Amino acid sequence: QKDLTAGVLDDLNKVDVLALPLTDAIKVIRGKGEGKLFVFSDPDCPYCKQLETELAKLDNLTLYAFSMPILGPDSLRKSRAIWCASDRAAARARAFAGATLDAVVECDTPIERNLALADRLHIEATPTIVFSDGSRHDGELSQAQLEAELVRRVPARAAPAKP
Repeated sequence: QKDLTAGVLDDLNKVDVLALPLTDAIKVIRGKGEGKLFVFSDPDCPYCKQLETELAKLDNLTLYAFSMPILGPDSLRKSRAIWCASDRAAARARAFAGATLDAVVECDTPIERNLALADRLHIEATPTIVFSDGSRHDGELSQAQLEAELVRRVPARAAPAKP
């Protein structure tokens, strides 16, 4: 009575987090930033907004947010405004809280690269959360679920040397 398919799918969907282009993400550090999450999200996605509310409750996290505007032209406009803002993390927080963003100042954005990355990783929905061990979750999670997953999904490390 064990689901054998789930484990295979999890392995197939693993992400090499060391290969993620972190310069194409918005980095947000809360507290010491010891936990690490990589999130693909759209500013118009209601589930992404709920996830952002839960992520804001975490106090020991480094978040790498990859813009994935798939819900239409307004999502793309907002994603550009966030990336081109002088304080990307603050603009992102405002956008996900429902605030209106300032007019877009044109700048080079990684949005097309992020969409291509999501395609290569077979990420088709927002939000998609990638944990530091490369496992991923499609959809939102509560604060408690996120905290539990951050503890559970720590990448394997070499055993410390004995004195």
